[in-house]
Amino acid sequence: MNGAAFERPLTMFVGLGFPRHIDNATDALQALDELAPLEHGPAHDVAVRACRAALLGEIEPETARGIVEAYARARGVLIDDLPAHHAMAASNDRVGA
Repeated sequence: MNGAAFERPLTMFVGLGFPRHIDNATDALQALDELAPLEHGPAHDVAVRACRAALLGEIEPETARGIVEAYARARGVLIDDLPAHHAMAASNDRVGA
C-alpha cells in the first residue's frame, strides 16, 4: 500500500503552527490528528472519514485530497496557495515569532 498517494501534495499548518507536507491519505490523517481540538468538528470528521476511505480503496485518493484541501482552506490552515516566503512569514506569525 502506498498510503493512497496524492497527485499533488498539500501543506498545512499543524500543532503550534508548523508547516506539514502531506503526500498521501496517511499523512493527511496524521496532520488532521495534529490539529488543535478546536479545529475538530463535523467538517474535520468528514475529512478523516475521506482519508480512511481512500486508504481502504473505497474512494480515489484525489477525492480525499480535495476534501482535506477544502477543510484546510476553510479552517485557514492550508498554505499550498502561498508563495514560500509568505508561508514562512505566516508560520512565524502563528507561533508568535
